[in-house]
Amino acid sequence: MRSAVGDHAPALAAWDGVIEHAVGPRPARYLARGRARLDVGDPAGASADLREALRDPCNHDDMERGHKLWKRLQRHPLPALRKARIALLGSFTTRLIKPLLELAAFRDGVAAEVYEAEYGMVHQEVLDPASGLRRFRPDIVILATSWRDANLPPLSPDPDAAVESAVAPLLGLWRVIRDEMRAHAVQHNFDVPLVDSYGHLGASLPGGRGRVLRRANQALLDAAGTGVSVLDFDSVAAEFGKAAWSDEGLWYRAKQHPAPAAIPLLVDHYMMHVRAVLGLTKKVLVLDLDNTLWGGIVGEDGVEGLKLGVTDAEGEAHTDLQRYARELRDRGIVLAVCSKNNEADAKEPFERSAEMVLKLDDIAVFRANWQDKATNIRDIAAALELGTDSFVFLDDNPTERAWVRSQLPEVMVPEIGSDAARYLTVLHRHHAFDALALSEEDRLRAADYAANARRSELMKSAGDLEEFIANLQMSATVAPIDELNLPRAAQLVNKSNQFNLTTRRYTEEQLRAESERPDAVVRTFKLRDRFADNGLIGVMIGRALPEQSTLEIDTWLMSCRVLGRRVEEFMVGVMMQAALDRGLTRVVGRYLPTAKNGLVRELYPRLGFSPIEGSGAPGETAWEYRLDLLPVLANRFIRVE
Repeated sequence: MRSAVGDHAPALAAWDGVIEHAVGPRPARYLARGRARLDVGDPAGASADLREALRDPCNHDDMERGHKLWKRLQRHPLPALRKARIALLGSFTTRLIKPLLELAAFRDGVAAEVYEAEYGMVHQEVLDPASGLRRFRPDIVILATSWRDANLPPLSPDPDAAVESAVAPLLGLWRVIRDEMRAHAVQHNFDVPLVDSYGHLGASLPGGRGRVLRRANQALLDAAGTGVSVLDFDSVAAEFGKAAWSDEGLWYRAKQHPAPAAIPLLVDHYMMHVRAVLGLTKKVLVLDLDNTLWGGIVGEDGVEGLKLGVTDAEGEAHTDLQRYARELRDRGIVLAVCSKNNEADAKEPFERSAEMVLKLDDIAVFRANWQDKATNIRDIAAALELGTDSFVFLDDNPTERAWVRSQLPEVMVPEIGSDAARYLTVLHRHHAFDALALSEEDRLRAADYAANARRSELMKSAGDLEEFIANLQMSATVAPIDELNLPRAAQLVNKSNQFNLTTRRYTEEQLRAESERPDAVVRTFKLRDRFADNGLIGVMIGRALPEQSTLEIDTWLMSCRVLGRRVEEFMVGVMMQAALDRGLTRVVGRYLPTAKNGLVRELYPRLGFSPIEGSGAPGETAWEYRLDLLPVLANRFIRVE
């Protein structure tokens, strides 16, 4: 009431007390305080409260209220990890979807400009060269279609032809979006309707509508390649509950699908695809131990007293969480431990318990001590040479969760509660680790961090840096971008922050377009050593400017996993040789400072480049290397395969 009549400061103080002591739904409390903060001139605080309100799943009404606060915040500059132009094309009305998509993008650190087409105009918007979609120039196009678009009878006389007729028009749209618009397409598959006049026969008869739709869904997955991802609309419907998925009254009156209550879940799935396209997928899962990874407190209960395994209901839940974490590790997600414990006690279950699924070898960094957990997470990030914005932290203790959120707001901290049976469901619901593809480099990533530990031991035993580098026995593969390495190259371009001279981001489609330019010099770099295959670790994009006898480096990035091995000398040497092969005598590079790439501020002068005065934007520096006066750089410790 106080806030409603304008007495904002007391209202804000009152809401501070409510948030600290109240129990129950979080979104309404944080939204109320966010509004009060904005009323007293604190947009940063209001923005933080809005993100906090959206941290866990919200209902449609909460998200609508959140969108109103988000709109008020648009008058103020809001920090974002990425920008994206997203087009929403629906065969049904998307009026209720757009605002929630904008809000979910804000929650995930994406400044999204969303274009919404009139419903039923999917094909026209994509195929018309003069459409609003074409003028918008999207990065991502969401094709929001449903089972009705397949236009199937209850029983198709020719099931193969029915599948083809449902899928073929969509494949044509993909080609235009990917090849002409250079955007990424997110395609709904077909949700199988709950109501079918053939009943269960619709799923069992070869031409039954449900069976044909499921075959069409598989055909969409089989056809989707680079530049296209399929959103499993039917699984989203099942997750929400098909009995409530459709509101037939709203469909008949307003062509609204799905029901409004299902839209928050749907936009969460949209954002999973958007985050993956933009390189915002999380990389590290940090695990607490006591009452998280196992039941009980190891320092008090001992290994024998811990709850683990199928003989105990709570223990089985903890075991399933470990199994899920191990499966994440097997597909490249890095696991770390952060526990308030004596280290010897904390490691004992890993070493002695037969019920433990996870072993010490699965953990890339193990921190068990009595420091606060935010400090330990920073230490883990430093050891892994990764930003904390790529971390997810799992802890049963609400005080520890709140502390890490307050100190490291960029870390995802799911509100898992204290019921071990719910941990896995809550963690999975965030889709933090979902990706659009799985490369060999992804599979190798977790093992590579273990190999890094062995490299560290080698470095300690080496007499000097050159001896260490020589003992690594490195070999490299240099190649242009092709269909095989494009997904990983795009992933690296969008994820690399520290060793990234210009931090220009390209989607797969944009990267393919860059590589196809006649003036382009694009190289990818793979590296292996005696300990591990590091996979694709670097990308360089250059443009030949013959009239200036210059090769200008547009993009230069490298995985921080291979820092300290002078790989950068090898990479730029490859580009220098490419310049000479084109008859060019000058290589120009630029450094555009960001909050994260201070590591490479002095890279060009260290490599012998000379400054170019009076060029570029404020803070930008430009550098040149004269190949008619200086030798091509090289790294004698790297053998080219």
